[in-house]
Amino acid sequence: MKGLEKYDIRYDQAILSWDEALPLGNGKIGALIYGDGPICIALDRVDLWDKRVNPTTLEKGFTYANMVRLAQSERETDWKEYQRLFDDIYGDTPYPTKLTACRLELDFGRKTRDIHSHISLENAVAKVEAKGENSFRLESFISATESVGVIRLYGAYQYNFHTPKYMTEAGADPKRRLNYPPAIISESGTFTVYRQDTLTDFSYAVILLEKRRQGYTELFYTVATTDDSKDFISYGKELLRKALQKGYDLLKAEHMAWWKKYWLKSKLKIGDFLLEKTYYRSWYLFASCSRKGSYPMPLQGVWTADNDELPPWKGDYHHDTNTQLSYQAYLKANRLEEGKVFIDYLWGLKSAFEKFAKEFYGVDGLLLPSCSTIDGKALGGWPHYSLSPTMTIWTAQSFDEYYLYTGDEAFLRERAYPFLKGVGKAIYGLLEEKDGKLYLPLSTSPEINDNRKEAYLQPNSNFDQALLLYLFKTLQGYEKRLGGNGTEYTEILSKLDDIAVDNGMVMLDKTQHLTKTHRHFSHLMCLYPLHLINYDTPEHKKIYNNSIFELEYLGTGMWVGFSFAMSAQIYAMAENGNAAYERLYQFANGFVAENGFHLNGDFKKNGYTTFHYRPFTLESLFGFCDALQEMLLQEHQGYIHLFPAVPEDWKKRKIAFQDLRSYGGVLVSAQMFGGQLQKIILKTSTEKDVCVKNTFGCDRILLQTGKNAKYYYSEDGFFYLKNVKGKATLLPIR
Repeated sequence: MKGLEKYDIRYDQAILSWDEALPLGNGKIGALIYGDGPICIALDRVDLWDKRVNPTTLEKGFTYANMVRLAQSERETDWKEYQRLFDDIYGDTPYPTKLTACRLELDFGRKTRDIHSHISLENAVAKVEAKGENSFRLESFISATESVGVIRLYGAYQYNFHTPKYMTEAGADPKRRLNYPPAIISESGTFTVYRQDTLTDFSYAVILLEKRRQGYTELFYTVATTDDSKDFISYGKELLRKALQKGYDLLKAEHMAWWKKYWLKSKLKIGDFLLEKTYYRSWYLFASCSRKGSYPMPLQGVWTADNDELPPWKGDYHHDTNTQLSYQAYLKANRLEEGKVFIDYLWGLKSAFEKFAKEFYGVDGLLLPSCSTIDGKALGGWPHYSLSPTMTIWTAQSFDEYYLYTGDEAFLRERAYPFLKGVGKAIYGLLEEKDGKLYLPLSTSPEINDNRKEAYLQPNSNFDQALLLYLFKTLQGYEKRLGGNGTEYTEILSKLDDIAVDNGMVMLDKTQHLTKTHRHFSHLMCLYPLHLINYDTPEHKKIYNNSIFELEYLGTGMWVGFSFAMSAQIYAMAENGNAAYERLYQFANGFVAENGFHLNGDFKKNGYTTFHYRPFTLESLFGFCDALQEMLLQEHQGYIHLFPAVPEDWKKRKIAFQDLRSYGGVLVSAQMFGGQLQKIILKTSTEKDVCVKNTFGCDRILLQTGKNAKYYYSEDGFFYLKNVKGKATLLPIR
């Protein structure tokens, strides 16, 4: 994509920390390149997992009914048992956990800070160079089309492997040690194999194929596991033989062609370097760790921490914010193929979620553990969210969003409706009726009050209530669309309370407000992303403005990275471009490393928050992307709203976006200059009626489709365009 090179990742000195490394990936295999001698290449694969089940989850008492009983008890001994069964399981054993493969170390015989590193976002190729005595350089990429990575090396070198200490190190904390047998390193001709066996039937290997040529050497590598083949080492060697036969240059050409196609899907230009850089680097990371046919990104994607310790939060799938944010922006960005992997993954685990609903929750239908392993089992975490049933509703929204953005009726019938119906059946099985209203036995608002007993709020918290209302309203709409009457869900909805609002502010529950600065705006789910309350009437605007004022009054002291992205989303819904921009600027300036990684805390100590740590996760980057896109295009109220939350400074220059996706599969491109809309282009593969809010500054537009042209006049503040198909251009007539 033209102009993308200015956002490339560059370092003019050696990279000393793994979390600022050059990241490469193809959705399956990942690598982090860093170091001042040796050059470290930390290797990873998205499905490297120790899947051993935590023994506590197999105990008879590990059930929702028992969790409710213990949580509601006034006895201290019951609360301690609650903590043992449901809270401590996150840390009392080192498994289940995501694994990293190993670290390949390339020793060029010198240690120096004078190393220049670079990744081209356009083609996902990394280059590292050290000049002077014993100069060396390397070029590397992980093929976008094959399960191999390639390194071309210039300079004399030796290599060795480093085993992560938590796998075997005898001196480590036993609760953080896996006790695997030592890795076995063997050589056979031009192949070197690093094999790691575990304490189950699962094994994996990093396999290198070294090819020396005149003036340089090429290393082809892959990560193979017993999930690939029983003879996984032979399987990996054959992959590398084929890669060598194809050759470095052809592999690179195919790789670059894939990335070129990827960058054509959509783009934007807002005239703000920091925000554009963060946006494009985020989408580079997205394609590097989320691909069709693989697994969705867990917390750290394909870049599990290279620090000799168990991954942060065991590198799991956090369905309590993280996966939702990670896959919140790809639809509008028109990156369907890379993002659909998440709902394909959830659908593939449907039977596992049905089993979990029956065995843990004691109901029919489907529910997932919101902190889960790669195969959908409970991993652990604060039970207030890791074992909260409504987290499944938030996760299931990904099916609904895919349907809304594509208009795919077959997907609605065959995927979205069955999945949400299963969730609805299970949730309804948990609800208890009291005085004609339905309530959950336990209710929370993550991560309010952390994992203390006070984290259980009066049912139903606004977080839970919003998700319940969203679920059954969506199912009601699905049934009607598919030919039913939706009466079952109409009855359920009649027994659900409205969102609790006091003095125009959304509360935590019916009895209390948020009273101190907090990182998670879970009580505002009704505003975003569920859109139960839109910024559309005086009453609703008051709710938005007062709820935002409450957050502003409490301050950002206890916020983390995702708080700034989520805050920007809410400001965008309130059409407050200045504030949305400020939050995105703070996020990009304070919480994002030079390689594009989100490090969660204000690690630069800019004074944005009191958290100064730096745990790497990915989700907030895509919350950022989502907020930025929502500033440019919204459609959740039944019409296309162009540039709904543009900061005043942006109105002084030209801003534009191309091929952002709206509901029904309509691709939208638009330009604004001097605060006025210019040319708008709509693309749709099927004939559609399209409603566009009149923000054109005129009462008439010209719609051109091929050789045809038609004038439309504004009606009640909207342009109602009929039978749009193919490419249509809208021109304001001023």
